[in-house]
Amino acid sequence: MLELRNLHKSIGGTEILHGVDLTLQKGEVLAVIGPSGSGKTTLLRCLNFLERADSGNVTLLGQSLDMAAASRKDIASYRRHTAFVFQNFNLFANKTALQNVTEGLIVARGMTKSEAEHIGREALQRVGLADKADAYPVQLSGGQQQRVAIARAIASEPDVILLDEPTSALDPELISEVLAVIKQLADDGMTMIIVTHEIRFARHVATNVLFMDGGRALVHTSAKEFFENPTHERVQSFLQSLDEQSYENTKGSN
Repeated sequence: MLELRNLHKSIGGTEILHGVDLTLQKGEVLAVIGPSGSGKTTLLRCLNFLERADSGNVTLLGQSLDMAAASRKDIASYRRHTAFVFQNFNLFANKTALQNVTEGLIVARGMTKSEAEHIGREALQRVGLADKADAYPVQLSGGQQQRVAIARAIASEPDVILLDEPTSALDPELISEVLAVIKQLADDGMTMIIVTHEIRFARHVATNVLFMDGGRALVHTSAKEFFENPTHERVQSFLQSLDEQSYENTKGSN
């Protein structure tokens, strides 16, 4: 479904990504994990052309693009198949939850207001916010705002959703409600790439794991293999560096 080959990206003269490859199949949930500064977010942003790669090729549903030279038209066509969920929600403060969901459908997809609102209400229903359609972001908790952002993503019926640390901006007590929505999407067969530091969540939701360190994709394997039988020394040390009790809990509850 999606194939990335030899992605390189430098920022300020420092190479952030060193020839990253990955593949993604329909219905797969790929968790991208690794230590801070390993290039995870940069990888995701390059995948949606929010940042321009220095070199690399990406193929999505048969459409192949040179990531350094793709035209605006090509990128727009590519993005019709993707949706991006940001760390900090990126909602319009002056628009209601429903308007935040429908804005892209009306402006980018050319839908009528009534068509967009029907889809938008269904999307809000899926994330448990049907009763918050008329609320503004300031009236919503952080978890609710992120769920609106997820509703906005799924409303466009993308082939793949890219989620960048979707819980990193949330207070601890609000994380679970967002993770529950993402897990339900995974159970529904949504194809996703999730950059996350929530290791327990990755263990239970991801079908596959891409482990990054120093801007390189060191390991790309099944979630079961990654967590239950890690063979790469760096992965072993990374998992061991986690809070021991927390990691033992993820194994015990699997």
